[in-house]
Amino acid sequence: MFVSAGDLEKYSYCPLSWWLSKEHKKVYSEGIEFHRNVEEELKEIKEKETKTRIYEKYILFLSVSSSLVAITGIAFLYSGLEKFWTYFFIIMALLWLLNSSFFLYRINKVSSFLKPKYERLLLISSIGAIIIAFFAIIFNYPANEDIGRFAEILALIWVAIANILFYRVVYISDIIAEKKIKYMPLKGEIEYIGANREGEEIISEKYGIKGKPDYVLKIDDDYIPVEEKSADFTSPKYPHVIQITAYCMLIEDKYGKAPPYGILKYKNSEFKIPYEKRWKNRILKMRESIIEDIKRGEAHRNHYNPKKCKNCLRRDYCNERIA
Repeated sequence: MFVSAGDLEKYSYCPLSWWLSKEHKKVYSEGIEFHRNVEEELKEIKEKETKTRIYEKYILFLSVSSSLVAITGIAFLYSGLEKFWTYFFIIMALLWLLNSSFFLYRINKVSSFLKPKYERLLLISSIGAIIIAFFAIIFNYPANEDIGRFAEILALIWVAIANILFYRVVYISDIIAEKKIKYMPLKGEIEYIGANREGEEIISEKYGIKGKPDYVLKIDDDYIPVEEKSADFTSPKYPHVIQITAYCMLIEDKYGKAPPYGILKYKNSEFKIPYEKRWKNRILKMRESIIEDIKRGEAHRNHYNPKKCKNCLRRDYCNERIA
């Protein structure tokens, strides 16, 4: 049986309140609207970041291509190079190929951790050899003004498009930066959004719990769950600490790496809740208690705090209230 992080939050406040919540649901339109706004802004950030990455690829492609086309145009506008330069290009191409062969040899000798680095170097070296060989051939062709002019005009058009896309990326990046400040560090990325009802639920077979963090950030190599609350508190509340810790457990199981902390955000304050073993153990025991109460078909108040009863959302239906 899987127990949700939301049930753990309610149960940690009061088992009887949790039990009554199953029958007497109370929906706050303010909270729903708050989380809808969070979802929309996070989606906008993610969509804009995806768009900028696509634009950046186009800019790189157009910049490199326009440079190659421009040099090709120059080659056709003027007569062929002297034999010395032809031989020079051929020798350079051979040296680049030799360099590529060295990287290919090293890939099979290095550890798996360094392989991606050498694979990138091999790719760059091979492309360099191909480009140099290409120009060695092109510069040997006789002049052709029509092809040369066409190549130069095409290069200018591509450069112009690359510049337009570049300024578009700068504009979108400024918008993203303004919005990201509210939710995360600028170097952080949105890995998951669960603030809406349609968000995919994360399930942990290892811990027997499930839930949907409002969102998950990827900061460097860490995945950090974040829970947004529409209330305004100056310190973390126990049920909310239980909830964010449960999300940390889900993240640990999903990504195979424990997050160093979870983030709990109120209206005007934010707290990093360390992911600690003591909280994990408490949640696992609480999960067992929830399952036992479900099997027994009842739950009871476990505290003597009148203030809790006074602030309880289900106090009107509770026959064990003390306030």
